[in-house]
Amino acid sequence: MSLKENTDIVFEHYEKKIYDQKQLLEISRALNSTLDYKYLIDAILNICLAQLQTLHAAMYLEPEIDLGLFRLEPQSTKGFELTEADHNYEIKIDTPLIHYFEEKPKAITMDQILLVESLKDSKDLNYLRALGAEIIVPLNAKGKVNGLLVLGEKMTTEEFLEDEKEFMTTLANLAGIAVDNARLYELATVDMMTGLKIHHYFQTKLKEEMERCRKKGTKLALLFTDVDKFKVFNDTYGHQAGDVVLIEVARQLINAGQRHHIPARYGGEEFCLVMPGATEEEAYAKGEEIRKSVEAMVVKNPNDGADLKVTLSVGVSTFRSTDRNNKDLIERADKALYQAKHSGRNRTICFKE
Repeated sequence: MSLKENTDIVFEHYEKKIYDQKQLLEISRALNSTLDYKYLIDAILNICLAQLQTLHAAMYLEPEIDLGLFRLEPQSTKGFELTEADHNYEIKIDTPLIHYFEEKPKAITMDQILLVESLKDSKDLNYLRALGAEIIVPLNAKGKVNGLLVLGEKMTTEEFLEDEKEFMTTLANLAGIAVDNARLYELATVDMMTGLKIHHYFQTKLKEEMERCRKKGTKLALLFTDVDKFKVFNDTYGHQAGDVVLIEVARQLINAGQRHHIPARYGGEEFCLVMPGATEEEAYAKGEEIRKSVEAMVVKNPNDGADLKVTLSVGVSTFRSTDRNNKDLIERADKALYQAKHSGRNRTICFKE
């Protein structure tokens, strides 16, 4: 090889290194620009698909803090054909596979890791291999493994290069810190039973959205919901059954909301949905969608397995330029909810003077 050819190869190698570093810098900015846990997971997986040119990516994460195991979450996989058993498969933190990554926190291909003597009997490794994993990358934060990133084969069927493994190791470190921060933020702002945002978060975000309306002239709607005759339901079936109902009603609210909507627990069985940009007509339609989904819902009584049903009343209010603070908008939604309750329940009503 001539000196010029050799020089060209060296330059090409360093140009690739510089490009990768620039990419990682942009990725780092993107990952640190959000504390939305679900959005963050989706962003990390999409980055992996694009950077490594694969159609399969998944993240095993700890579903709850200090649970001691990793599992796939509904939003933490792309491309893999998974069964319910796959979603329920648990990788314990205290296993040889995780201990290995604690000692060697870097990306490794399946062919390489299968040669590790201490992992020859690892059921987790055999499971991931059967799943279609081609490369495994540990997520790291604060000196410990807080998840696993699993990628399938490349679309070109080529082997993963050392540069690509180095890139994924650095990306996983950035992702591990971002995921850890987002999880801590979620724990501080989410009601753990229902998965809805807590009251303080609701008030803060509502104030921000009202300020945006004042400055930019945008729309804003607020839904207030309440489970009909919930006290009677609790007295009849018990608080355990009541909790199951609240969890399922909250799920309907979360599922119906869009990414920019804010579902929250106002208090007790009273839930709300902040809808930036929504008109009264759009908010009413959303209220009806949620109400009908709850009406069609069947939950099992945890005490005897019997089918239970509930209904929901919904009140709607929209932002007015004369609103002084959160209280004005909330009071109108609450009054509309009161009207829905006292005009027969199981209905959606928009506030009218």
